Amino acid sequence: MKNKRKDSIDGYLYALDGIRAVSLLLIYIFHLWQQSWIFYRVQIGDKTLLDLTIWQRYGYIAIDIFFVISGFCLFYPIAREMFGECKHTTWKQFYIKRARRIIPGYYFVLIMLLIFPVFSYGVSASTPPGELLKHYGLHALFLHIYNNSTAGTTAGTAWTLGVEAAFYLVFPLAAAMFKKHPIGAFFALFALGQGTRLFIAANLELTQVAVDFPLGYADIFGAGMLSAYFTVMLRNRFDMKRTEGFMTVISVLLIMMIYFYTKWMGSAKLEGYDAQTYHRLLYRFILAWSAAALILTSVYSIPLWSRIILGNRVFVFLSSISYSFFLWHQNIHIMLKELNIPHSDMNPVMNDKKAMIGFSLLSITLSLAISVFSTYVIERPIAKYGFKGAFLRIFKRS
Repeated sequence: MKNKRKDSIDGYLYALDGIRAVSLLLIYIFHLWQQSWIFYRVQIGDKTLLDLTIWQRYGYIAIDIFFVISGFCLFYPIAREMFGECKHTTWKQFYIKRARRIIPGYYFVLIMLLIFPVFSYGVSASTPPGELLKHYGLHALFLHIYNNSTAGTTAGTAWTLGVEAAFYLVFPLAAAMFKKHPIGAFFALFALGQGTRLFIAANLELTQVAVDFPLGYADIFGAGMLSAYFTVMLRNRFDMKRTEGFMTVISVLLIMMIYFYTKWMGSAKLEGYDAQTYHRLLYRFILAWSAAALILTSVYSIPLWSRIILGNRVFVFLSSISYSFFLWHQNIHIMLKELNIPHSDMNPVMNDKKAMIGFSLLSITLSLAISVFSTYVIERPIAKYGFKGAFLRIFKRS
């Protein structure tokens, strides 16, 4: 399945689009289930043909897959540079590119939430100005994840950007370690990440600030970095065409492993922990390693799997708008619930199945619409031309 723009990008990996798109869908149906209580099952009589219940309940695990993908994408150009596939990029260029990629869409969300508080989570039009300044100021500086009163507020999914921003600050050091000794660097990050999580589990109150402290994600990003290194190293040292069948089998087995891990994690019980915290603090590395291996094996799978199934046009499109979609969808849920759209007199409204079906359809439609606008009107022009260049182009057109 050809895509001229993508095919013209050197080193482009279609399988990565598919994994990113599926991860986005898992997060979306998890958040949608939280608001609607609708379970996605296809049944004929007593026979269940399709049951997405487990992913609806535990789709939050895909957050970690996103962090693995982020680590992969950050280190992939550096790995290519190590093997002479592309030119050196300075750290100044790296941070400029990251700012152009992350800030426009994120600040667009914050501005819109400030103008229309009905979209916001945890703040409203009646929130005192000082509190508003704290919430929006800390969010704008990516520091909201360090305060329990602002972590998870305003833009519901933006806590992940606080974790990302923290990793960007130390990424040059992590990259230097990986360039010298990739495997050793990965296990150093694993010791740091797992050690942090175990310390938090044993000694701290399990607030959102503690559970999502950035050091606890060190090895999750590291798993993606290691996957990027091996992705480039293997194609430079071996004929990977010969391994496509084997890689495809391993890729499918890894998906099954992630499924069974999710099923086990959801049923595991430990006093003092819910399933989500249990996963995040104790066994997060299992999913991260599996996701990193899944990326690697999917990239070198047979074309039917890597290009046609994972790299299909729908997944490529969802991947292209995934950042904005991820930022917006939960706040759209909040807005629809706050305005009672579709209207329902039931309490709780989740008992009104007809209204919740309408809610779901409106949610996906509005999420897609605003994500497409943000991606193609705001984010991509700035990513391509820079903040000043994009503004000048708009000014010239007008």
